[in-house]
Amino acid sequence: HRRHFRDPGIIPPGKALEMVTIDAARALGMEHDIGSLEVGKKADVVLVDLCKPHLVPLHMPLYRIVYFANGSDVDTVIVDGRVLMRARKVLSVNEQEILDAAHCEAEYALERANLKHLTDMPNGLWGRSHY
Repeated sequence: HRRHFRDPGIIPPGKALEMVTIDAARALGMEHDIGSLEVGKKADVVLVDLCKPHLVPLHMPLYRIVYFANGSDVDTVIVDGRVLMRARKVLSVNEQEILDAAHCEAEYALERANLKHLTDMPNGLWGRSHY
């Protein structure tokens, strides 16, 4: 919305964060269990590495996280008090096995849908510009 309407005030960063935390929990009817860090609620926490070129200077960290951070900036993930990822290393599953299985499933889906040809290198990918 910020980019489309060219108005950063349409959804302020604080409201955007609320929308994906406590507002989402309310929508699911789970606001008493999740959605905010409070005593008695499940502790789900994501630690974002703000020491990246696209996230500095460190002024207005909420603004930087909401508008500029992405999944590759996540350093640590804690779900219900259990550390699932630390220092960008997934601890809860074998990440390579998951990636391999996803690759196999994607290949199978492309073949089954007869769309494998869409992954071929298109003519003109490498070459001179027409301008």
